[in-house]
Amino acid sequence: MTEKATKPTRRRTRATKPKVVTAPQPHEPSHAEISERAYFIALEPGSGDELGNWLRAERELAAA
Repeated sequence: MTEKATKPTRRRTRATKPKVVTAPQPHEPSHAEISERAYFIALEPGSGDELGNWLRAERELAAA
């Protein structure tokens, strides 16, 4: 008996898309979050003015 020559089988693979790794986006604090943080900053001694407290609260929450 003669054996038939068989071709080696090839597995078909799907082309995969490269995975895109994105840097985490900075948190955009809500008005309520900023307001609450500014309130607690205002309770600190020598806290400054309202606008300064608000801007400080925005900076702190955006960095967190």
